[in-house]
Formats: sequence, structure tokens, C-alpha cells
Amino acid sequence: MNLIQKYIQETPDQLNKIVKESEKLFFNIKGKKVNKIIITGSGTSYHSGLQMQEIMRKRTGIEVYAFYPFMITPEMFVSDSSHTLFIGISQGGSSLSTFDAMRVAKENGCIISTMAGEKGAYIDQLADEILTVDIGEEHAGAKTKGFYATKLNLLLLADYIGLENGNLSKEKFDSDISDLEKTLDQFPRAYKNAFDWVEEHKEKLSKMDNLRVVGPSALYGDVLEDALKILETCRIPVTGYDFDEFIHGIYNAIDEKSTIFILDDGSEPRVEKMVEVLGDWTNNIYVINVNESKYNNGFGYNVNIPGEFETFIFPILLQVMASSVPELMGVDPSEPKDPNFHMKLGSKKYNH
Repeated sequence: MNLIQKYIQETPDQLNKIVKESEKLFFNIKGKKVNKIIITGSGTSYHSGLQMQEIMRKRTGIEVYAFYPFMITPEMFVSDSSHTLFIGISQGGSSLSTFDAMRVAKENGCIISTMAGEKGAYIDQLADEILTVDIGEEHAGAKTKGFYATKLNLLLLADYIGLENGNLSKEKFDSDISDLEKTLDQFPRAYKNAFDWVEEHKEKLSKMDNLRVVGPSALYGDVLEDALKILETCRIPVTGYDFDEFIHGIYNAIDEKSTIFILDDGSEPRVEKMVEVLGDWTNNIYVINVNESKYNNGFGYNVNIPGEFETFIFPILLQVMASSVPELMGVDPSEPKDPNFHMKLGSKKYNH
């Protein structure tokens, strides 16, 4: 078992711990008069916010948007921002681009909060509210446990705000906690099924030339994160697309060398036709389902969980691939290509 696999297996216990500690963590922030939430971060941190923004809108009844740090400019804050909660996310807690975006928001009157993967993070110095994500130890370069933990932290924040402002009933709040527990109970089974599938297919997968990850809008953050994990570790060309974006031109680049993974949550009726059409060009198409696989060349986690929480299961397969397949390609997936890269580029305050 390598380091990434160890962290994936630790994930459900760590998430259960976050749920248990959540009331204390969000005690102060839930009572603030917030009418908009803006989330920023890079890479995995941005993907977390992007994936959770829609369910956060539903739970809070207010506007929620995720942006990359470079998108945050003073011109975004043209009206009163004193009731805007601006959340800076950084897995290692020292991203300078996230820090700079938070400073712009603070100068324009926002309530500043942070979600870093450790206490005493560099970005916390700008925060009015520190909402540390209790990730536990995660020293691998490619983050997995932190992705789930940040998504959960954002969901719970929205639940507590929604409960406080009256948009969310106590019954729905309790239902969310119960459904999360049911989901996390099935995480180990989903992981084992994913691990077994990858073991069976990893020899072929290690010969991938290029990869496209495609999925519905409801899983777009997961699609981007899946693509990033394989790119980080296998170090081949990988891109991720929403289903509708993929069919607007991207399909032209598919040939016999291409590998495609499609995340299928049942919301996109054209998946079967997509597999049929692209099957004329490549034999390397894999469809991922949460339940049983519907395709000969597909994978099913064989679990049954509430639809809104499938985001805590869907990424597992490609994360396991990212932990296992690179070893056959001569790459240690736990180590970045250049451990000192951020120090050389000056993109982080500390080298993590």
C-alpha cells in the first residue's frame, strides 16, 4: 500500500470526525448575516468549491459562487459586500494567489473565512473566521483525502447557515447528517471494488497515451479533480469536460490512442449513444456508475447512496488509478516531479 492509497482508506473515518466536530467549528459563522458566499482556491481547492456550490445554494438559499483566485478583482465588489462571506481554500494553507484574492476581498469589505488543511495556516492571518478542515496527516503531493474533507466542510457550513437563516428545516438538516453517515459507511466497499478493478486493468491503463474525463454538470468539480489527479501522477495529457462542452468540438481529437472515462450519474440520457459513436474510434471507453455497471467495459461501485452525496463516491476510481497505475510507468505517485517547484516559482509561502 502506498501513501495515497493509505490516505484514501483513511477518508471515511476522517470525514466522520469532521461531522462530529462541525457544530463547534461553525458556531460563530452560522449566526452572521450572510447574503452571498464566494469561494476561491486553486487546483483541488477550487474543484472542491466548484463541486459544492450548487448544493450550498440549495441549503443556504443564497448566492454561492466558486472562482479561481486570478478571477478575483476589485471590480467584482461594486455593491455593499459587508454581508458577503469570502472563503479562501488552500490544502497546504500557504497559497499566495489565494492569499492575494482574500486581501482584495477584505479590502472591499467582505467577511473573510479560511479553510486550510492545517491549523495556523499562512492564509489564516487575513481571516475573520478560521474554519480549518480537519484533514489529518496528508503528505502526498497529490491530495485525495483533502478533496473529500473540504467538500464536506463546505456542505456542513451551508447546512448550519441554512438551518440558522430558516432556509433549511431541522428535519432536512438531520436527514443530511444521516445520509452522510450512510454514504461513509459504504465508502470502504466502494474503495475495495475500485481497487480490485484497477488491479485487473492497470497493465492496460499504464499504456494510456492521453485521457479525457467527461461527466454531467452536477459532477463537474469531480470531473476536473479526476483529470488533475491522473495528470499529476501519470504525467500524460489529461483534460476534463462537462458532457455538453465535450460534444462541442473536443470529440474531434478522439482517436485509437485516446482513453475516455465517463462519469454517469443517470442524468445524461446521451451516454449510451456517446459510447456507441466514440466506440468507432477507440476501444478505450470506460463508464463509471455508482451502482452496478451498465456497460461491458464499465465499472460500478455497487453501492446505493443518496444522489446528492454521490460526489463522495464518484472520484474514488480515478484516485485509485492515480495511486497505482503510475508505479508501472516508473513514477512515484506520492511525490511531485519537483518537490521544490513552489519555492522556485514563489507560488507558496511554504513548500507544501
